[in-house]
Amino acid sequence: MQNRARWLLLAAVLVPGLVVGAMATSLLTPVDGGPHAWATETTLWLGIAAVLAVTFGLGLAAMRLWIIGPVERIARHMEDLPLPPESDALARIEAALDWYRRQNARDRVLLAGQLGAVEALRDEAAGARQQLHEADRLALIGRVAMGVSHELGGPLALLTGWLERLRTLEAADAPAAQRTRCIDEVERAAQQIERLLTELARPGLQRTRDADRPCDLLAVVLRLQGQAEQHPRLKQLQIQVDANEPTHPADASASHVEQVLLNLLLNAADAMRRQGAVTIRLARDGGWQVIDVDDAGPGVAPALREQIFEPLFSTRETAGGVGQSGWGLGLAVSRRTIAGYGGSLTVADSPQGGARFRLRLPVPPR
Repeated sequence: MQNRARWLLLAAVLVPGLVVGAMATSLLTPVDGGPHAWATETTLWLGIAAVLAVTFGLGLAAMRLWIIGPVERIARHMEDLPLPPESDALARIEAALDWYRRQNARDRVLLAGQLGAVEALRDEAAGARQQLHEADRLALIGRVAMGVSHELGGPLALLTGWLERLRTLEAADAPAAQRTRCIDEVERAAQQIERLLTELARPGLQRTRDADRPCDLLAVVLRLQGQAEQHPRLKQLQIQVDANEPTHPADASASHVEQVLLNLLLNAADAMRRQGAVTIRLARDGGWQVIDVDDAGPGVAPALREQIFEPLFSTRETAGGVGQSGWGLGLAVSRRTIAGYGGSLTVADSPQGGARFRLRLPVPPR
């Protein structure tokens, strides 16, 4: 029934509109120059107005049938639905709001406790950061102190050894030449200590300012061989020197090379428990002077041959043995010293069964 009423209403509005439109079309045939031209134009506008009126009415009818009518029916249906009492709805809303208020209060208390814990952790972190900063400073000072002690240990030991030798010669009323040599060696050791302290006080000192550069490596090795007799950790070693040329000039400081070789001899003495043979070989390889220091100790494992040159890494015995506990600075300082002259310091297997430390230093330019 509703669909039939809709179609009837549509026909009642559309049919008159079509009739009026047809009449207007029949009258729209223009007659050029005819006396009724003005009437034709008037009729045209009347027909257009009629079509517009019919279209507007048709739109209103369609809106009434397909939009407004269903909405009114839905509204009437909702009016018939049972609604809860107003007091129950308000009570539920109030209960929900009260629960949210209590929950909000608990969350605020919890958040305040968490913020207090965060502040406490922040204070602890600040204190820990300060302690770490102080620990880093103390560690740096300790490393510097260990480096100074390590570098000065060799010359001080030589100085002590030559003083003891001088005291023995004095007691035996030895010839003056022997006593004079002891005094000269003591003076050299003191100068070496002074030079090391100067370099530590001025770490940026250029190597080109070294007074004893270039040097003859063979002369350095022979002098160190004679000094080893007075060193408490080296005097029981049998140090052999093998050179294939009368001189081996190198573009490096004699005192620095001597310090590096002394460190290598001390390592060899500790590895062989201060007894055994050490061979120092010198050879020239093109533009390089090569020094090999071979010992008969246990050697260095291939996995450790780079690690032993890292600061604070040591393989020496720490207790119960003959060797001293090492700080792991000698090889690191020695490699850095040789690298400062453009050279290198490496380790490999020795034909004597132990370790071979090889120094390569450039030949002085002509």
